Amino acid sequence: MSMKWKSLLLACLLATQLTGVANVASAEAARVPAQADSQQSSEQPSQGEGTHVNPALNSNEGQRNKAVEMENPEQEAEEYQGSEGLVGSESNAETESGQDQAAVNASGIDTSIYGDDILVIVANSNLMVLNNVEYRAPQPITVKNGVSFVSLRTLVERFGAQLDYDSKTKESIISFAGKELRYQIGTKSYKVDGTATAMSGTSYLQDGTFMVPLTSALQAFQMPYKWEAATKRIIVELAAEPVAKFTIAPKDIYATQTEVKVTDESYHPRGLKIINQEWTGLETYYAEPGLHTVTLRVQDESGAWSEPYSVTFNVLPKHEPPVADFKTDKETYKMGELIQYTDLSSADQGFTLEYEWNNNKPAFFEPGRYTITLRVTDNLGYQNEIAKTITVTNDLLYTFEEFNLVYSKPGEVYDFKGSSITSMKLLKPTIRHNQRTMFRSNSPESIVENGIIYQDTITGGTRIFMHHRNATSKNMNLYIVVKNISSTPTTVEVEHYGLAGPNPYPQETGKRAAVKYFDSFRNISGIMSQQVLKPGEAKVFIPELSQTPLKPEHIYSMYADFFANNNVQYQIVALDSSKDVMKELSKLEILESKDNHIRGTFNNADRTFTIDELIGDTDARLVFGDNTNDPIIQGWDAVTGQQRKNAGNYGVLYKVTLNRVAPNTAISFNGRGGSYAGALLVNGETVQLPTNGVLRDANKANIVYRTGDKEEKVEILFTPAAGSSMPVNLIFQQIPKAHS
Repeated sequence: MSMKWKSLLLACLLATQLTGVANVASAEAARVPAQADSQQSSEQPSQGEGTHVNPALNSNEGQRNKAVEMENPEQEAEEYQGSEGLVGSESNAETESGQDQAAVNASGIDTSIYGDDILVIVANSNLMVLNNVEYRAPQPITVKNGVSFVSLRTLVERFGAQLDYDSKTKESIISFAGKELRYQIGTKSYKVDGTATAMSGTSYLQDGTFMVPLTSALQAFQMPYKWEAATKRIIVELAAEPVAKFTIAPKDIYATQTEVKVTDESYHPRGLKIINQEWTGLETYYAEPGLHTVTLRVQDESGAWSEPYSVTFNVLPKHEPPVADFKTDKETYKMGELIQYTDLSSADQGFTLEYEWNNNKPAFFEPGRYTITLRVTDNLGYQNEIAKTITVTNDLLYTFEEFNLVYSKPGEVYDFKGSSITSMKLLKPTIRHNQRTMFRSNSPESIVENGIIYQDTITGGTRIFMHHRNATSKNMNLYIVVKNISSTPTTVEVEHYGLAGPNPYPQETGKRAAVKYFDSFRNISGIMSQQVLKPGEAKVFIPELSQTPLKPEHIYSMYADFFANNNVQYQIVALDSSKDVMKELSKLEILESKDNHIRGTFNNADRTFTIDELIGDTDARLVFGDNTNDPIIQGWDAVTGQQRKNAGNYGVLYKVTLNRVAPNTAISFNGRGGSYAGALLVNGETVQLPTNGVLRDANKANIVYRTGDKEEKVEILFTPAAGSSMPVNLIFQQIPKAHS
């Protein structure tokens, strides 16, 4: 088929398409509200097929005008924009209706001299010629601040794209070649599938026509173009070949073992359908290791084929499955004798293994033969399993209870006979109180509205103990606001603190807060942060608390030790996370304490237990928080003035000094009031209670420390954990000697 016949056929096809586009564009234009400052373009869609140009009228134009293609769009835009004012428009007659229409007189521009499917845009004019069909834009190309602007709708219609309008965001939406472009009046960028891209100028409305930078628009539509300086024309190539593209997975491919999967990412720049594929070198499984190349060509609905696209990848040698193996330190054991397992499993270099043990108990307490199995799984899912059998004799080394005292690791849960606790010696420490005021914010525990949860004025050392749940349906923030109410500058220090959450698990949150609190005692300086407040000044302290909003049903728990050298007011504030606490604070009311939880101010919140006698030579226990051997502290609600009892002594810091702990003593933690999860500090080391999970009841315990073969001094810091039950015990028992 000759070039001329191709051009005529394309023009007819385009005219049919434009009729549909006109209807869509008309409907869109009717939807967009007209306004002087609005986002709407008042352009109307094209009517009719336009006027065909006789190529003979300008058959020598290609020889007369030599097109110059610029090296890059910026250079091209600069030369084009600089020359626009020097040339008169070839035809600047706008129709009375302002719609895109064919000119009354033919311009004589023959697009076929530039190739097939060509759009010619004439500088300083509203004339565009697409495949020898002329169209008139409502506004000519206009230069503002050195940038050339064109009617967005006119370009969209010439490219055959779909145009819509989003009245909420006030954006013109263009669907083209599988992508979404969004333009908004008065902006210097457009969005491609949600990603903003800068334009060379700011879009605007000109006599009801939405104008955008010309070169930026052509780049957005990925239309190749060139500037023909001699004729002052922009030559846009609408024709495009399909693009072949694909990815291969997985990353590591093993010969004969890995199924190769391809993801086809081929596309057509103008949105035509891909109707055919031609693969070479593609196999589901590759038999031989080494480099392999896969190539793809695709064909579009017009019959055009893409350039070939190739991916070269390495096929690795066949993967060897892992080998599971282990050994025990021997094959025959006594009852209660520690079994040491050594893993001997192996895998190909670079592979990691997951282990699944069965019956690998640290000891057995009944005679017989026991089979232990180990299964390993590598990164590719290949598995291997091995089983070995050991023999346990009738000889006894340790009973079950004795074995746990000897071998359980600190923080590890072991079974404990809870009823035996009453037969143990009850230790009577010397109790002293050190002045630190405890500010307890635990009521209302469930926050249902904005407000001040608790506030009081305190000087000197203060411990804030806080535990709250968001019972609203929106995100909330919690704040600690400290205000200097004295007449002189005041220094406020945060000495230690532990914050946990937000999460929906109260016991876990309380435990993590206690762990972090005791970890903070390792700070050598003894001060974590400090601020100086001017008289009357208020600031937010521990900003970490408010950095992450508290989602509905989530919990924050915290221990924080403060020191202020003057009177300061402490406030715990709950506020909608969308609001500014310092702007809203003066408007907030103090929330009423309606539940069974406790808020209040309590003196003597640091308590010391000192025991000078030898302990651990016989079974003994030290109790915390029972209100008999360890009295609870009492205080008041500063808001209502009512007396308060700090049940469980939550927020109290116990400093336990055991001056003489017998050699070979096991110190264990045992919950008495119910389930428990927390932490304590033993000789400067944080020990979790327990390391994993919780101590479910009084029949569970975990080791916190063991003395060596000499008498020792042991120092312990403990505070009851939020979300857990009190009272609790520290248990002292002699580590048993082997029976044989």
